[in-house]
Amino acid sequence: MQKISIYLILSSITLAGCGDVLDTIPTDRLSSEVYWQTDKDAEYASNAVYRFLESHSTIIGRDEMSDIARATFETSDETKVEASIADPQTGIFQNTWNDLYKGIRHCNDYLVSVDKITPADKAAVDRYTAEVRTLRAYFYARLVSYFGDVPLVKDPIGIGEAKELTRTPVSEIYDFIYNEISGAVNALPATTTAKGRVTKGAALAILARTMLFAAGNVTNTDARQANYFEKAKTAADAVIALGVYELLPKYKDLFTYADENSKEVIFDKQFIKDVYQNSVMNNFGAVSLGNNGSQISPVSQLVDAYETVNGKKISEDPTYNPADPYSNRDPRLSYTLYVPGDELPNGAIYDSRPGWSSSSDVIGASYQVSKTGLLPKKYINAEDIGQSNRTNCGINFIIIRYAEVLLTAAEARIELNAEPDLALKYINEVRQRADVNMPVLAGLTSQSALREAVRYERLAELALEGSRFFDIRRWKIAENVCNMDKITGMTYLDKTSGQPVTITTDYKKKFTARDYLWPIPYNERQLNNNLSQNTGWE
Repeated sequence: MQKISIYLILSSITLAGCGDVLDTIPTDRLSSEVYWQTDKDAEYASNAVYRFLESHSTIIGRDEMSDIARATFETSDETKVEASIADPQTGIFQNTWNDLYKGIRHCNDYLVSVDKITPADKAAVDRYTAEVRTLRAYFYARLVSYFGDVPLVKDPIGIGEAKELTRTPVSEIYDFIYNEISGAVNALPATTTAKGRVTKGAALAILARTMLFAAGNVTNTDARQANYFEKAKTAADAVIALGVYELLPKYKDLFTYADENSKEVIFDKQFIKDVYQNSVMNNFGAVSLGNNGSQISPVSQLVDAYETVNGKKISEDPTYNPADPYSNRDPRLSYTLYVPGDELPNGAIYDSRPGWSSSSDVIGASYQVSKTGLLPKKYINAEDIGQSNRTNCGINFIIIRYAEVLLTAAEARIELNAEPDLALKYINEVRQRADVNMPVLAGLTSQSALREAVRYERLAELALEGSRFFDIRRWKIAENVCNMDKITGMTYLDKTSGQPVTITTDYKKKFTARDYLWPIPYNERQLNNNLSQNTGWE
């Protein structure tokens, strides 16, 4: 399959006019005076925007700051955020702001320049333009989910103009996102051989996710929940109606090289070894595989959330054995986490139990190992083992997949109190994937019961893919689930006594009302005093 070619040289294109007093064209970089002439110029410029999509490390790492994991490295910015001791100068806020606005700037540069072309194939150029409009909407959707009101910039601007910007209300930004994607979707194909490009389904799935988050009214300033749920439902239904996507029969294969670009993948970030690579193995793989250690340590709250194979909570199923907590559980638990006794991609057995082995993965062996004894399993593949491969990974990163869209279609209906049977059908489709095969849910009629069901499915299905960080915010449950005086991890049998032991640390999580929104970064407000600060971060 053909992948997008990422032309990094595009970052040196000068899209503004020349500033030289003689108005000469520079010879050390591409210039807008000579670049924007052919259809290929539009294609290559649109390709370059895709590199601003967030990485594995960024997205997966967001779940460190939720209730299902903690940061492994205690000097990280994520540690400060999850302890609610970060401040507006904490680097993660500035880096996130910068990265997303860089993507927006490149989109704006493209959109202001593409009309210089007299296209040979207008439909192709219109398609590239629709992709860029969708990507810009995606970047804005990410920004508002972190910061709430942010400046809405639709054209390239200079430093002087940037210093005059004010924050745009989220309601206006959500309207902009909705209108942009609605206006772009008809120019996008349902399928494409160039994997990784925005398709009609990808644009609609981005819209569905964005409207679902908007309905959470995290800023408490945009009370159009029913309108947003309706838009989320309509967009998700449109993805389903395309007939292009389906669930991959084996959940455990979703994050492998063999099943990249499966029919479940709606939108992803493409990578190629030796050309445009990532470091997912080095950032999340076991130390014993030669890595720097996983930046994320899953916690017992995630393990305990998974149902038994009987479809019951562990507190309600008499067959659950606390001394053997990983057996007879929702199979997605074993597909999501490495626990002691699991086979690593190199054939070795993962063992993090103190006193049981000399493995470099044992808790306390180094600062790099998981602090809970649990590790993420998604995206950890044999092809990426070894010094020459661990930072040269070519595995694609899935941004949105079909299971999420089905659950969005279900959740929107539940919140609208409409079509409960169809909502339950979509939930059961996800539960009934061939290698998951959880019991069918039936007889759920109340909104509260259906809500609990869909929220469970989102956790079990999407854990450690970055969605939990946003879900607990839009559901406004973060203050309930993210205040922890201690963090617990794996349960194992003590080698001497044979009794169950649960790893417990004095690491604390704290979440207050201010933490639903991140602060406007300190440097941004130093450069532009028109930017107000979010409540609690002054």
